[in-house]
Amino acid sequence: MTQKNIWRWTSLKKNKKSVPTEKKFWIISIAVGICLVVLSVCFFSNADKEKKEADLLDTVNYVKVQCSTYTHYNESSESKSLLRAIEGTRQVSKNIAAEIENEKTLDNQLLKESAEQLWLTGIAILDIDGTIVCEYSTNESLLPEIKECAEKEIVLDTAIYDEKVYAKRINHNDGGAYIDMAACTRKDAPGVVVTYYYTSAEYAMNYTLTIQSLLNGYRKDRDGTIIVADEGVIIASNNTGLIGQSTTDYEAIQKLKDHADSKHMMGLTINGVRCHGVMLKQRDHYIYAYVPDSIIFQTLLQNVIMCLFIYLIVVALIWMIYRKLQKNILKIEREKEQKYQKSLLEAAEKADAANRAKTEFLQRMSMISGHRSMEFAECLMWAIIIVMICRDRLNAEGKSVRLPIFSRNWLMKFLI
Repeated sequence: MTQKNIWRWTSLKKNKKSVPTEKKFWIISIAVGICLVVLSVCFFSNADKEKKEADLLDTVNYVKVQCSTYTHYNESSESKSLLRAIEGTRQVSKNIAAEIENEKTLDNQLLKESAEQLWLTGIAILDIDGTIVCEYSTNESLLPEIKECAEKEIVLDTAIYDEKVYAKRINHNDGGAYIDMAACTRKDAPGVVVTYYYTSAEYAMNYTLTIQSLLNGYRKDRDGTIIVADEGVIIASNNTGLIGQSTTDYEAIQKLKDHADSKHMMGLTINGVRCHGVMLKQRDHYIYAYVPDSIIFQTLLQNVIMCLFIYLIVVALIWMIYRKLQKNILKIEREKEQKYQKSLLEAAEKADAANRAKTEFLQRMSMISGHRSMEFAECLMWAIIIVMICRDRLNAEGKSVRLPIFSRNWLMKFLI
């Protein structure tokens, strides 16, 4: 077997051994990759859910605090406005009494001057029975509402008790406008003085803190749907299409009201869409919030792909290192194999040379035995032995002893 054939046989044998190792490596890598994907899905989905739960609870609690703050602020602002209306009404009553004492008549012009002086929308003077004696208004459309409210018994009682006053904010029916009305007893005669101030919806929206203005900053596609309800009606939401609807007709609110709490999200299905939501009760309102799972887990796929990509990079690096190490090992083994094959060839050449020498010797011996008799051959053998023994033998005096020249020549003739 030549050196080339020996190397091919050795290389083939090692390649056959390395194939199962590579196959095993890829099988293990794929199995670990599948396990990694499953674990990453579980980990990132749980992390996304916890994060969204914390964000949703923070949002709901913030809305709760702001609703309470807005309510207190608006109540305080309303109280101040009504107190100003009461003071204005008392001032009108004093002004009318003073003008009557100065021999002026109670007419529309007198009421107009008082209204312009105190920046009022209108003034109505009633007798003790609730009949309007005189009136003035810059907005005639408000008179039916004022008359309806002024005819109530609680308002007419102010004519009997001098220190009693009445004040109320009437919500107008044109989208946020209101009327601050106040009533007190007349100073000039038995009866009631009623004053009112109309605030337009535009002004009310600009100078009144509304819950809807708070929720307008939340995006439905990012923060989910947030609903504030009061007395069974949705009064504010970042989904404006829900405002004014009854809570009993809305599926999400009913499910959240039955199962949700204020500390954890609960899973629910709304119109076939899987969601998670939470409910919180404030002093005056119910606050609901729910988020579709598509928003909660919108980064899940991206995170899993990123994790899988990093894993593939790691596997590729390990594979490259493994291949490099395998090449180095094969190189070292190849060098060892080449040295071993070289030694084998040298041994084989020595063996061939020995075989050739043996063959030549035997051929010469056969020729000698063919031309000489056995006695001559035996004599020859003894002569060779004597030559070999005595060739360099030392004598007793330390000098080498050699056979005589004629003896050596005689023996060499037999060898030739």
